[in-house]
Amino acid sequence: MYNSWVEISKSAILHNLAQYQKVVGQSVEIMPIVKSNAYGHGMVQMAKLVSSKTSWLGVVSLGEALKLRKNKIKNRIFVLSYAQSNYLKQGIEQNIELPVYDLPTAKLISQIAAKSGKYAKIHIKVDTGASRVGVLAQNAFEFIKKISQLPNLEIVGIYSHFAASEENQKYTQLQVDKFGQVLNQSDQLRVIPYRHFACSAAALVKPQAHLNLIRLGLGLYGLWPSPLAKKIALKHYPWLKLKPALVWKTKIIQIKEISAGTKIGYGCTYTAKKKMTIAVLAVGYWEGYDRHLSSKGQVLIKNKKCPVVGRICMNLTMVDISSVKNAKVGEEVVLLGKGITVESLAEKIGTINYEVVTRINPVLKRKYLN
Repeated sequence: MYNSWVEISKSAILHNLAQYQKVVGQSVEIMPIVKSNAYGHGMVQMAKLVSSKTSWLGVVSLGEALKLRKNKIKNRIFVLSYAQSNYLKQGIEQNIELPVYDLPTAKLISQIAAKSGKYAKIHIKVDTGASRVGVLAQNAFEFIKKISQLPNLEIVGIYSHFAASEENQKYTQLQVDKFGQVLNQSDQLRVIPYRHFACSAAALVKPQAHLNLIRLGLGLYGLWPSPLAKKIALKHYPWLKLKPALVWKTKIIQIKEISAGTKIGYGCTYTAKKKMTIAVLAVGYWEGYDRHLSSKGQVLIKNKKCPVVGRICMNLTMVDISSVKNAKVGEEVVLLGKGITVESLAEKIGTINYEVVTRINPVLKRKYLN
């Protein structure tokens, strides 16, 4: 439908998974996180790719989980954040593992499971300092006690989430300690089989947080959570190498010569200082190419970096190709990858690498390369 697409290296994904498996060792399981269209890489395809390498998959919602089941994914699937009530019966019947962080939700899951003659697998979410969803750590023991009395619930996991494992090691340790206290208390009631806390960053910088299951998100796709996390990780694991898996491309749809003084784009924010050759690209902010890259971004055409000129439009972007010889309409243009790093775009936009890849429009075609 569109002249912009994404290419994904399957071998890079499998390489990154193997690197993390080497970091955590055989006693720790890995849950690849494929939520939110697998951070822009394609949820169903990524799930199928890693499904034979791990028992687990993580998604954000029950709707995503059921989509994976519809696509014949048989792995253990855990919902990280929210389970929509209208899908609960179906989710329980299809053995989706659910998050619980408040009593009304736990009671509803219990009731639906009992009516279905099933046991619902649940994970208790504990808030140790991120102040997102989760029962507060100081209330966790009493909460688990109440949950344990509800019928048709099987508590198979307990987990938390770091607020700043990419950048604040002191606060990260405080969260580790707080979660450790919760685990010690909960063990007095029952031993919960799976304990998970570490994300991509914490798995590299905080071995204490490995427990027996880690959740691998950004690192699976070959991206570093932060420069500090990378620096700390390479001190411990100098052999570690992550391979970015995604290349984003578009095409030139028109080339034209403009004279000095010509205005380019909405708002006339860019004025050509001299005679210039510009290419119009079939990509804009609807496709996910951020408007903050206007007159800041660069693209690759015939291996040469070409600057974005003028404001990025909804579906079009203009670039200066004066330095490129023999460029043609229909020419491939690299927006991201092969020298244009996610981190460089994130810095220009004023955001994080997570957002750059995740916001590539999911309707764009993904091509999976061996």
